[in-house]
Amino acid sequence: MAERPMDLHVSQDGTLDGSRRTVFLSNIADKDRRDLAIFFDLIGEANPPPPRVLDGFVFGIIFYAMRLGQDIRVHGAMSAGALRNLNEFQEAWVLWKPSRYAKVEIIPDAVLGDAAFTCKDEAIAAFSGGVDSIFTLLRHATGKMGLAAYPLRHSVLMVHGFDVPLAEPKQFEALRERTQPLLTDLRIKGKAIRTNLKDLGLQSWEDSFSAQLACCLHNYAAEFSYALIGSSEPYNALILPWGSNPATDYLLSGSGLRIVHDGASYSRTRKVETVVRNAVASAVVKVCWEGKETHKNCGVCEKCVRTRLNFLAVGVADPACFDTPFDLATIEAINLRNDTQCGELASIATYARAKGIEAPWLKALEARIKRYQSDAKAGRYALLAKKAYRLAREGEWLEIRRRVEHKFRAAISPSSIQH
Repeated sequence: MAERPMDLHVSQDGTLDGSRRTVFLSNIADKDRRDLAIFFDLIGEANPPPPRVLDGFVFGIIFYAMRLGQDIRVHGAMSAGALRNLNEFQEAWVLWKPSRYAKVEIIPDAVLGDAAFTCKDEAIAAFSGGVDSIFTLLRHATGKMGLAAYPLRHSVLMVHGFDVPLAEPKQFEALRERTQPLLTDLRIKGKAIRTNLKDLGLQSWEDSFSAQLACCLHNYAAEFSYALIGSSEPYNALILPWGSNPATDYLLSGSGLRIVHDGASYSRTRKVETVVRNAVASAVVKVCWEGKETHKNCGVCEKCVRTRLNFLAVGVADPACFDTPFDLATIEAINLRNDTQCGELASIATYARAKGIEAPWLKALEARIKRYQSDAKAGRYALLAKKAYRLAREGEWLEIRRRVEHKFRAAISPSSIQH
């Protein structure tokens, strides 16, 4: 644990296309950095009121602080709700990854109680144009959920600097143009924020992406009381730890803005069932983050192929969101990087079998899943064998050292001294 806390200050200034909030971190216990500036450009937002509390900015860098084991001194106010939630949030992640993270203390200048905040009965949703975010938009903004819907009536938020790199502003604008027809159809305004938070590489993206997204959403706490984040895995197939999950996402809330993990009762394929009922939504879906043109779907990367399989499972072979016809060979070529991705494929196969589907693509998919599981099992055995070999070698060394020490003690014992 670092002896001195890092300092967190926030400033706000006007820009040509809106406003910029800058988080300054100083006295950082990081051998590579002593000071940092993290910016958030609220595009199209001229002179918004400065944030009452700095909850979101602390959520945005909490994994960095936990990795360093360094407390955070917040030069500004925080809400009591955020402090309570940060305590629980850290305890969960430290329990999940004790070798990587340590719990830190948050020390704000002031604390505002829950009573200081009023409910604005308005919701905003994170929006990337992907299946999860479109599903959340459709279920809450169309009246289909009735009284159970969150009041998502006016706005969604798209982040420049996450899926679309900061260095590609034209690609980001192209993505906004791609998804605009759906927003227009639903009479929803698309807000945008630009940030270098991910680009700085301070935190594991797989662990922190929901916290970083919540940080962006908290910038709009003056207008909204709820912020919706579309779920990743469903309740019956959770993989923990994972950066976005129903166990900890809600803990990214403060007293003034509640973060809602939405849609975990649905698998991704069941979400696509909803998407295909809306022709505009089906045409604008954008899931790819590996292709050269980040506002389009390349059609062959892992996420593109997985999404095409989602559509196939609900009976749509070539949805309008892809520019090329489906190629069966792409299933065998899927580059699976982790168990979460394989779990998604297994979910598609289970759904298809339950629907009585018999098709070449399903057989190819099940073969790919089996190959991944076999390779993963072999990899685990290899790691175990390597560990066993290391322990055996350590055991040999300990035995040699024991014998040497025994001989040394015998050599210097009083009985061995000649008078």
